[in-house]
Amino acid sequence: MKLISFCIFLIPVIVLASTPITKEQLNNISKTNITNDEQREQLSKTAGLLSEYEIKARKLVSSLSKVDLNSEKVISDAEALLILSTSVIDSARFRLPQCEVYLKKTMELKDYLSTISHETLEKDYHHDGALPKAPVECYHTKDLYVHPATVMVLVRDDPDLLEVTRDTIADEINEVLAHTEIVRELVIY
Repeated sequence: MKLISFCIFLIPVIVLASTPITKEQLNNISKTNITNDEQREQLSKTAGLLSEYEIKARKLVSSLSKVDLNSEKVISDAEALLILSTSVIDSARFRLPQCEVYLKKTMELKDYLSTISHETLEKDYHHDGALPKAPVECYHTKDLYVHPATVMVLVRDDPDLLEVTRDTIADEINEVLAHTEIVRELVIY
């Protein structure tokens, strides 16, 4: 029954994650203009961090098939993604000022990672129950943080990394990888 409930939560997220923002929509999104070399350099660094995020995320998914994988390694990989996402989100908060409050509130999740239930995390952060209303462009960036946080909660609740947990972690990370190109378009370009 828990798996069915989880899948019901996941279906709308996958649909939204797999729905790209059209070029027309991208052109109509309000962004802070880049006006100096310091800002261009920051976005260049952010582009590198986003690429590093994608590489680390793919490595995490690959590692899930290893028999000798331990929970400490998965936690470490998820923490690395959280750190990278924080830097990307900082640039998103600059580039997409309409997302400032939403993304700032998302970052408060770090204070609850050791105690939040998976169900509450899904409801409050994947489905925005604890977040203020925001335009769709904010959603994609938020997920760079929320999905690795979800991995940490999943591992916390199943340190033995049963197959169902490994599959769910793979789904979480593969889903966030679907967001990265949209984030690149929103924040970098």
